[in-house]
Amino acid sequence: MGTPKEEEKKPEQSNTVAFLLIIIMIGLFLLLIGEYDKQPEDANVYIQAGHEGRVFGKTGSVSQYGREMDWNVTVANEATRVLRNAGVSVIRAAADHKRKSNVQLAISIHFDGSKRVCRAGASVGFSRSSNRSAVRAWKRLYSPIFPFRWMRDNFSKNLSRYYNYYYTNASDAELVLELGEISCPEQARWLKPRLRKLGRLVAYFAAQRIGASGVAKPRF
Repeated sequence: MGTPKEEEKKPEQSNTVAFLLIIIMIGLFLLLIGEYDKQPEDANVYIQAGHEGRVFGKTGSVSQYGREMDWNVTVANEATRVLRNAGVSVIRAAADHKRKSNVQLAISIHFDGSKRVCRAGASVGFSRSSNRSAVRAWKRLYSPIFPFRWMRDNFSKNLSRYYNYYYTNASDAELVLELGEISCPEQARWLKPRLRKLGRLVAYFAAQRIGASGVAKPRF
């Protein structure tokens, strides 16, 4: 009577071995993906849509005119489309894109929000003093277009210590572009119908910074 019991154990042992082999293979696959993600990406321009992809936590400002996350995506997508059509290589990143990147210019798109409405406006964040040339160039471009208030550069820690600076290595500049205040009715009504134009303006700015041709300055 001992023989049948021993025979019953053999299939069970085989299943266990097969299961362990599958686990090992999955582990090796995930390890390879992890090693791949550690390799930096290379491109001309990096464009991040702030808050994109998040469902909780820092999901961005919201007002009766829309969600910041959606506005960021619209601007970032349009800027990416224009640049790629001009032959510029672009890394288009969401909020939690953790792979490091080597680029000429890195831009993160945001719109500000304020509990006390119309207390904010357009602004620029940057990580180091060598970025100031790009900051000045953006302000020269956007100031005559944006008819509302500007905040001082790096007016908050979220701008001067923006988390995504860690993931981008830019030879020209790493900037956070706050394009206006979504919670301010006057600004939001001006901004909302111009989101794609703002994307084209960002693309024009990026092309000018890296010396790329074929990107026209949009008319406002």
